Amino acid sequence: MQSISSETRVCDACRSAYYKWKRQNPDFGDLLSRIEEEELAEADDNVDMNQNNSMDSDIIDVAKAAITSDTNSTFGITQETITLPMNCTTSSHKTCCICSANMEGNSRTVSAEDRDLIFLKKDILIPEGARCCSQHLDDDRLTKNAIDKVAPFSIQSKRFSSSDVQLLISRWQILFEQQKRFDFDNPLSLSDDEYQILTSLTKVQFEDLASYLFDSNIRNSSNRSIRTALAILSCKLRLGLSLNILAVLFQLPDKKAVSRSLKTVRTALMTRFVPSNLGFNHITRQEIIDQHTSTMARRLMCDAESNTAIVVIDGTYLYIQVTKKISFF
Repeated sequence: MQSISSETRVCDACRSAYYKWKRQNPDFGDLLSRIEEEELAEADDNVDMNQNNSMDSDIIDVAKAAITSDTNSTFGITQETITLPMNCTTSSHKTCCICSANMEGNSRTVSAEDRDLIFLKKDILIPEGARCCSQHLDDDRLTKNAIDKVAPFSIQSKRFSSSDVQLLISRWQILFEQQKRFDFDNPLSLSDDEYQILTSLTKVQFEDLASYLFDSNIRNSSNRSIRTALAILSCKLRLGLSLNILAVLFQLPDKKAVSRSLKTVRTALMTRFVPSNLGFNHITRQEIIDQHTSTMARRLMCDAESNTAIVVIDGTYLYIQVTKKISFF
């Protein structure tokens, strides 16, 4: 006799022959019946165990999916967080985060670059989406006076995830890589005394002179900005440095780049600045009488007449032809 598994299919003829043999051999029939019952019971236990294991596995899979879904919906990639006390400004559409005044006119959102700069320099967090008065901005960036006015409004507990910390580190790395030896684009990088030492101009005077260039044909380039180009010319006139030294100080590729910057700025100033501040055409006769004539000069030079223009011309720097025989020249 050969044993077969419970899943094997048997024809009706073989099944009938097997039952007939069991009836003819009752001793073996009882033994075979008991073995069949034990095999069926063991098979039922295996089925129940597999079902329980399958149910447990399904429960674990559902729990894992729920945790993963909750994690992804709540924290994104990571669950690690840290809570820190931060110096924060106001964040409202009605109150300026710079001067804390009620914004009646147009308001603007503080840029991410300015928020990172203030957080790095002054340890003050301006919340994302905070707004300020439009008068605090110049070309969509906070002015020097606006940055000086920024002050913490309250100390708040802020929760940062690991991705937020990584983002802050990346932004700080970008700011660090963008640092220059003389950064005239960042109003906080140089003090007013340093401006005067390098350019002989104060920050206000430098910004006023730069405003003439913003309306000219000069543009920002990959090597230098408009303010940097103006600073190069001012340092050249103030200190008389060579082109190679200026290229090192302002991190330009070579002296040819410095020469191009000097030529571009000089041409722009001759077109925009000089006609508005030098020469006989930059001021009218009435402006000379009203704004540049003192009471003492009017009494001494024109008998106190109010409609007389007084002009003093110094010929020291006028080019004139002289003979070589005059030795004191």
